[in-house]
Amino acid sequence: MFLNKFVNTLKPYTVSSHEAWNYVDDSEILKLDWNEATVKPSSHVMKCLLHHIETGRLNWYPDVDNSHFRTILSSYVGVGAEFIEYFASSDALHEYIIRGFINSNDVITMISPTYDNFRAASESVGAIIDYFDLDSEDNFSFCLESFKNHLYKIRPKVVYLCNPNNPTGTLYSVDLIEQLIKQFNDVLFVIDEAYFEFSNTTCAPLVENYENVIITRTFSKAFALASFRVGYAISSVHNINGLRKIRNPKNISSASQIAAVAALEDIGYMTNYVNEVLETKSRFIDQLRSININVIGSESGNYILINFGSFQASIVPFLEKHKVFVRNYGHVHGMSSYTRITVGTKDQMERVFSLIQSEFLKNP
Repeated sequence: MFLNKFVNTLKPYTVSSHEAWNYVDDSEILKLDWNEATVKPSSHVMKCLLHHIETGRLNWYPDVDNSHFRTILSSYVGVGAEFIEYFASSDALHEYIIRGFINSNDVITMISPTYDNFRAASESVGAIIDYFDLDSEDNFSFCLESFKNHLYKIRPKVVYLCNPNNPTGTLYSVDLIEQLIKQFNDVLFVIDEAYFEFSNTTCAPLVENYENVIITRTFSKAFALASFRVGYAISSVHNINGLRKIRNPKNISSASQIAAVAALEDIGYMTNYVNEVLETKSRFIDQLRSININVIGSESGNYILINFGSFQASIVPFLEKHKVFVRNYGHVHGMSSYTRITVGTKDQMERVFSLIQSEFLKNP
């Protein structure tokens, strides 16, 4: 009875099965459902964390103004530190953006299907979600002119755009996004670059010239730090200062800050992992298509989207039976036969392909 009227009727963000955690100590488990890295953090990260546990001020609140973190992050991103702020995950950052920029009854346009948590957080404060649907009849293709016409008609307060898009893999060029930002300069564009390291496409340079863009990124994917919940914003100085007004700086733990800095000090580890994932992804797609599996959503990111058709009902539980957990998109409207699979290392994906192949050959 005490919930606000928006939360009271809210449809929550649907997470994948939690069953994988029943096998957390099992070396055979393959968790390919949340697009986390499939490898551990680098040895340098582990060394720095152990040093912190042994010698750090664990009884203190974390550093609330970690200038070293901002400086090394600035070097990595390629923009000044004044254009950057770190947060306790990009999900938390999304919630701060919603608190800071969105009012009840503001319209948010989301390109669909996409990452759904932004929708849930926005609706909790009374925002109205408007969907622009990718063309499911054409492998979820995007039509720029149709999107522009849609924006002219709807006139949203905010556009939420994942680049690359999750789960379709759609990759939008920087030129395309800049064209939208310039043409609709009264719309705030929230560009979610959670998979930037796998696409090498970023709008970061735009923040020095445009006020109406906020880029969000995470350390959960390529850097293998999902458990530490570290994300960051890239935006104009004005927007960053606005977010700082409501950001709780104590919420980014010391361990998370140390892990993120150490990961940035060991970029080679991340780069090698990303390169292996991209090479493996290409091979995995070829293997799947060789047995006539309909792979789409493969343009970018560390995942692929598959239309299993009539096999959808059997393939997901079959893989789970063999301790391989993937993301079933059957709960999403129009995606009853779709599954997203995170791509890991070569050896990991050889195992996944062998399982899928065995099931398909058994049921041709």
